[in-house]
Amino acid sequence: MSTPISPTEFMSAAPKSVSGSSPWAARYAIELRRVFLDHAARAPRTLQQHLGPSELGVECDRQVVGKMAALPTTNHVADPWPSIRGTALHAWAADAFTEDNERRGLLRWVAENPVVPHPDHPGTSDLYDAVEQSVDDHKFLGESSMAKIRKGWPRKYLVQLLLYGLGYLNLGLPVRRVVVAAYPATAASLDGLYVRDHEFTSDGYTLLPENVDLLELVFRQTAERRALADQVLAGDLRIDAVNASPDNDECFFCPFYRPQSAKDSGPGCPGTAAASTPNG
Repeated sequence: MSTPISPTEFMSAAPKSVSGSSPWAARYAIELRRVFLDHAARAPRTLQQHLGPSELGVECDRQVVGKMAALPTTNHVADPWPSIRGTALHAWAADAFTEDNERRGLLRWVAENPVVPHPDHPGTSDLYDAVEQSVDDHKFLGESSMAKIRKGWPRKYLVQLLLYGLGYLNLGLPVRRVVVAAYPATAASLDGLYVRDHEFTSDGYTLLPENVDLLELVFRQTAERRALADQVLAGDLRIDAVNASPDNDECFFCPFYRPQSAKDSGPGCPGTAAASTPNG
């Protein structure tokens, strides 16, 4: 069971004031950070209205329904720096694999390719390996997240990769396995790179039964969540009436997380903080 995070802990995790060697340097640091934050807030992924494969596997109905309904953000604490870093590293990786094709005179790697596993939820797959017939996703992770991926598949990652794999099957390309390549983003070397694979088809084209079952479940959940989002938009349903699945790994980065709402009944979802209140 996740340990609840209190509103005090939540606020203490807010970005600290940047600093410098002099009053001028401290002021300049604020200006530099502003440019990063403004640019991150206007990134295509941030402004994206539809949900892609990376979000459909999230277990919390409330988070996904809120995104589908495009509700206003209430979480103003989560810092975009990990996302900024991840975006830059993804671009670097795409260049690296594309140039590997050129250096070797082969067309093995297909980087950053659009796929459509579901008509309403297209996405962009990080990498397709034509030699291994695998669909790969780059994850640039801190050590705690690296430890979790070594233990097993987080559901949202597995769903994301199955959807990407289905997208490539829809393009007529064979996919034998799906892969998460977890890179140690905060380590001093690539020695900690960890790869987790999952068999996708029996012959490149025939989905294994367990993958069919999970994809069908996700598509049913997606349709149900869309229906709930429509009710929220029509004013027939309050978002706090939608089922929530509090989780420390998800709540802090959820756009609707606001632990204070457990006490003041204001906007936002209390998430894990609800467990620390008498009525939670």
